[in-house]
Amino acid sequence: MSAAPLFSPFPYFGGKRRAAPLIWPLLGDPAGYVEPFAGSAAVLLGRPAFKGRRTETINDADGWLVNCWRALQQAPDDVAAYAWGPVTEIDYHARLAWLQARRTPELVAWLEGDPEVHDPKAAGWWLYVLACGIGDPFGKGPWRVVDGHLRKLPHLGDAGQGVNRELPHLGDAGQGALEAYFSRLQQRLQRVRITCGDWRRVVQPSVTRSGCGGDGSRAIFLDPPYATSGDLYAESSVGIADAVREWCMTADPALRILLCGYDDEHDALLRHGWTVSQGKAGRGAGYAVRSDNGRRERLWCSPSCVGVRQASLLELAT
Repeated sequence: MSAAPLFSPFPYFGGKRRAAPLIWPLLGDPAGYVEPFAGSAAVLLGRPAFKGRRTETINDADGWLVNCWRALQQAPDDVAAYAWGPVTEIDYHARLAWLQARRTPELVAWLEGDPEVHDPKAAGWWLYVLACGIGDPFGKGPWRVVDGHLRKLPHLGDAGQGVNRELPHLGDAGQGALEAYFSRLQQRLQRVRITCGDWRRVVQPSVTRSGCGGDGSRAIFLDPPYATSGDLYAESSVGIADAVREWCMTADPALRILLCGYDDEHDALLRHGWTVSQGKAGRGAGYAVRSDNGRRERLWCSPSCVGVRQASLLELAT
């Protein structure tokens, strides 16, 4: 596996790209690795190079996000062809409306029903929308397809809720460069298991006990929607952080588990032998509504994490 760094091809709120070098010393080289809240899969992509095979599983509840990773895994050139192109307002709104109209419960059911099913056109258009948009392009917004035509409906109340900066556009690199980069992502994802659904499905023993090679351990990286993040996530995310913390309290003590959060929201784990590392965890997507969010972030480490009692996150960063 190439040691050259790989980054997600789309911007994502809460990505842990800059934290990956701090995370992997705590996880070691696990034979089995699971990301139940994959998002941009920044930690997986930031894993140090290894030889041989490992069992790696990433999961997310967002159907179009999971479709993107699967399509990059199986049809990267097709995804590049659909993602590449100039930024035009009408294409942006039309593709966004097309994706939103198909974001239904059937989307997740379709992805759950077949671990290989994917739609490269939808993946490319999803990447295009994320790269061209500002803030959360998948909010309610004003655009809908009505009788086969794109219509702008009355939409009030969101004025001034943008983000700090525009996002990079994939097309700036040229289609050939995209195909080359997506090919590298395909190679990295070749043996990664990519699932779509509730996070609890991938923390079951049938998943967490799988593994091969490495140091023989099993690791789980948990980055749920933060309980203190307000309306930055969908309403369906309410209470997830609490449920994850409750699961961690009774998890297999042999698992190396890292749980992300703000301030003291998961300090109840300290009574169960966990430790907390303080310091900037590197969300770094440019969407933060508070300038001190990085300093508020914490990593709660299960007792089995590598050297967890000998080094804090701040010490590892120096």
